[in-house]
Order: sequence, then C-alpha cells, then structure tokens
Amino acid sequence: MPRPVTRVLSSLPVLALYAVTLLFETPVILVRWLLALLAAALLTLMLHHSAAGAAGLAQYVWLCSAWSVLALITPFGGGWWWKQNLGGREPSERERRAYSDALDLLRQHTLTPLRKPSGWFVLDTPQPDAAVCGNTLMLSRGLLESEHLPAVLAHELGHLATSDGRYTAALNRLVIHPPPRTAEAELAQSRTPVLATNDRFLLTVTLVGMLLWLLRKLVGFAKGGFGLGLTAPFWGSYWREREYLADMHAARLGQAEELADFLEVHALMHDHPVPFVWLTDHTHPPTELRIDRLLKARSLTGRVAPGDVFVKAAPAGPPAAGPDGPAIDKTLPLR
Repeated sequence: MPRPVTRVLSSLPVLALYAVTLLFETPVILVRWLLALLAAALLTLMLHHSAAGAAGLAQYVWLCSAWSVLALITPFGGGWWWKQNLGGREPSERERRAYSDALDLLRQHTLTPLRKPSGWFVLDTPQPDAAVCGNTLMLSRGLLESEHLPAVLAHELGHLATSDGRYTAALNRLVIHPPPRTAEAELAQSRTPVLATNDRFLLTVTLVGMLLWLLRKLVGFAKGGFGLGLTAPFWGSYWREREYLADMHAARLGQAEELADFLEVHALMHDHPVPFVWLTDHTHPPTELRIDRLLKARSLTGRVAPGDVFVKAAPAGPPAAGPDGPAIDKTLPLR
C-alpha cells in the first residue's frame, strides 16, 4: 500500500477522537454564544438604544472552534501567541549556534532532510525543557546549556515529523487562555472588605454575590475544556504511545543512548505511581520503560557516513532541552 495512503489510514482514529472531543465541546460553544449575545445586547443598547443586531454580533463566537480546526490545516498564528503567552524570547547568537550545531550532528545520521520547525524561541528557565506546538519549537535556556541538546532535539523533531504538533495546537485552541494575571492583581482581589450594616443591605449584597458567582462559573465554563475532560483518558493513551514513537525517532537519529541518559538524569527522579493510569490524562509512559526501549534500540544510534566512517552520536559541546511530551490539559503544549 502506498505510504501516503497508509499515513492517512493511520491518522483516522485520532482524527475521529478529535471530532468526538469537538462534539463534546458543544455545551461550551452554546454558553459562549449566550454570553456573547448578552454582551452584544448590552453594547447595542448603550450605543443605539436597541438590542437589534445583537444576534448577528454573537454569531462570531463560532470562530473560536474554527480556530481550533484550522490548526489541523495550518499552524498560522499559533506560534506567535504561544510564545507571548509563555513569555518566550528570541535566541541569542550563541544559542543559535548551539541549536545549529545540534542539527548538524543529527543530519549525520540520516539520509533524508530533517523536518525543522518553522520557528523556535527560548524560555528563560534553568531547567532543561522543550516542547512543540503546531510547527513551533520551544527550548529552555537550561536546555541550551546542556550537553543533551542533540538528543532532546531529536525527540522533539520526532513530534514535528508527525501530526503531533498540529493536534496539540488544535486541542489547546479549544480552551481560551487569558493573559497571565500578575501577583499584585491576585493579592488585590483576595482583599475583600468586611462591611457591617443592616439585614436588607446584607441580603442585597448576598444576592448580587450569588449572581456574580454564577456569572463567574459560566465564564469559567465558557473558557472551554469540557470535551477534553470527557475524552482525557483516550488522549492520555494516545500521547503515551506518541512519546515512545518520538523516542524511536531520536534513536534513528543516533541518539538512543544519549536520550536514555538524559531521561535517567532529569526525568526518572520525577516519576511517581499513577493509579489506574488508563483512566487518566497522564501523557507520559514510565520513564524506566522509555529508557529500556531506548537501550534496546542502541543498534540504531549510528549510521555509515560517506567514506565508511562510523559517526558516533555524542554531543560535541554544550547545547539544550527536555523531551517532556504533549500535555493535554489543560493548556500546555506538546513536549
């Protein structure tokens, strides 16, 4: 069977899972439409003293779901928003050199062109970390100072070479992520004044408080994620398998032993028991099992380069990252 046909057939189950997830988001879409209709009615009343046309404005709420579906077709726009929401920055010149050196090392282990991200940025955290969302790659500063950069980069390129990045972006777009709140704003909200007054005033305040509480709950529900919560166990199972496949991609690029070493040093210590894992959205398989598979794949860690010279997959100098796979949750991107 031709490879394109095989690829399409293999993608049908996850496409169906995404369609079901989107279907389960219908209550969220309806609540968004209701809130948009209310806001549009208030706006038109203030501007034109009439609520006519409010329904026409509220219909644009469907664009949120269309934005998610669009991620499966093109990653346009998603990388910029992800970078801004995480607080990422442009890489420095030496960080660009480390990234380029790691790519050059990986190219020595393949005869086909590497699938590179359309863009990448740096997150200023000391922990080695990396993630993919859409067609954009995030590398942490700690990763770019690590000798494991080629191994982790090979893992992330495994996600980029498949539809993992697109599905991560599509799932994340089902949830509306407001800009992060500052600590000062959260502290100010926590300071609720206590007023001593008569019973009628307290009753009024209580009723208003209940209405505000209900409105807050509706707004929270309208942010999205209801369908993701219902299908989380299925997505968790899917992503755990994708982590194994990305590891094998790194092994084919000569990084099996190096990636196993990275996982043993940086990931194994964070493993913990996950009861009934098949009922959870846990996105990563046990680190020890990943290491075991990588060590069994060590025979793939080298290729014969031109001139019959064996090329060892070991980093030439300090580079960066961490293959911590996709997080469905909630809001996090693919790692």
